[in-house]
Amino acid sequence: MLKQIKPTKKEKQETKDFVDKTIQIINKICKTENIPNTKTMLVGSTAKNTSLNKKADIDIFITFPLNHTPEQLKEDGLKIAEKTIEKLEGIPEKKYASHPYLTGHIGKYTVDFVPCYNIKDATQLKSAVDRTTLHTKYIKEHMTNTQADQVLLLKQFMTTTNTYGAKYKVSGFSGYLTELLILKYNTFQNTIDNAVNWKKHVSIDLENYGTTKKFKDPLIAIDPTDSNRNVAAALSNQKLSEFIIAAQNYQKNPTKEYFKPITIKPNINDLKTIFKKRNTKTLILSFNIPTLPDDTIYPQINKTQQSLIRTSKLYDFEIFNSTYWITENKAYILLEYEISQLPNIKKHTGPQIYNNINATNFKIKHPNSIIKENKYIALIPRKYTNINEFIIGMLKKEEINQLKLGKDIKETITNDYQIEDIQKFMNSTNNENLKQIHQYLHPTIHITR
Repeated sequence: MLKQIKPTKKEKQETKDFVDKTIQIINKICKTENIPNTKTMLVGSTAKNTSLNKKADIDIFITFPLNHTPEQLKEDGLKIAEKTIEKLEGIPEKKYASHPYLTGHIGKYTVDFVPCYNIKDATQLKSAVDRTTLHTKYIKEHMTNTQADQVLLLKQFMTTTNTYGAKYKVSGFSGYLTELLILKYNTFQNTIDNAVNWKKHVSIDLENYGTTKKFKDPLIAIDPTDSNRNVAAALSNQKLSEFIIAAQNYQKNPTKEYFKPITIKPNINDLKTIFKKRNTKTLILSFNIPTLPDDTIYPQINKTQQSLIRTSKLYDFEIFNSTYWITENKAYILLEYEISQLPNIKKHTGPQIYNNINATNFKIKHPNSIIKENKYIALIPRKYTNINEFIIGMLKKEEINQLKLGKDIKETITNDYQIEDIQKFMNSTNNENLKQIHQYLHPTIHITR
């Protein structure tokens, strides 16, 4: 299996030659532009020999002295990146959410050019990305070539079980976290054998800092370069749980199929039948989204979804399950409700009959209220009895403030959205959306073989 996922010697040499050439260009630009005291270094999985075949993420960090202001860092860093990409005849792309960096699409390579501060340890941190250089140095100093190969196996397993990737879109294991797991457990198989027995708040502290009790995350992996940081902070409980189950499944049936991606071939008739048998009411809310970095837009879609779920419950529309996804520049929120229609009236519980003032006021407001044991109960009309009417109502300008929507998508949703029944939606949608629906209906598809 390793042979299939490990970069070939030729691929490694080509990448090395490209990186060397790029760094030489950066150094020349720094001289020409009179930007002194910079140091350029390759970081990330390519630098650490833990990059999967044909998935080399090239991260080139341009480090600046600590006396550089954040404004200078941004200005000089982006200038160097732009000129480097131009010199290499690449296409620049700006997609950062907070810390400034530039992505260059240069031939077959995608390169992130990231300005940061040249720090010796975590006490000197000035920007969010500074620690990356420390991570690269630590792994290169502590990891053997044999262990690097084991990282590849673990990364591939996590990739095909859909548990790899620390960005919000996945909220899974980061590359650095997989490397620390191998430093802890030495081999892929040993990592699996330990993971099957992981409990809540399992902790890893390679440098024995003794700071694990500071954290309450599902998995705690103390950063060897910073005793006050949990490397696994971005790992969601969902993805940790999926990885543990995937490990248990693999241990029972250690087939190579776990290292191969699942091919999803949705059958629209099968999907329709499943929804029909469930006898729920499923709606798809879709709307256009602005072009923003994934780590900016995905949290906003999630926030919108969670707000719709909470507000639905407030109006007695119970959610059975829900999911969301993005394809191209459009977001989709799937809402599966237990029921689509409610009675015209609902019970409103009032005070106890002994509470004279409140009971009197309640009786005045609801003269037809009844007594249930020792409390007044009023039967009041519902504002919304139909789920479609409810969502349409909530998205009107006069009601939308009841929802907590992502700041960059609120206007888009208000002005231009579509709400469709799942059956109708599937008739007219594309294959990518059908794949997402298939995964929703088969949530364990990636973690079993």
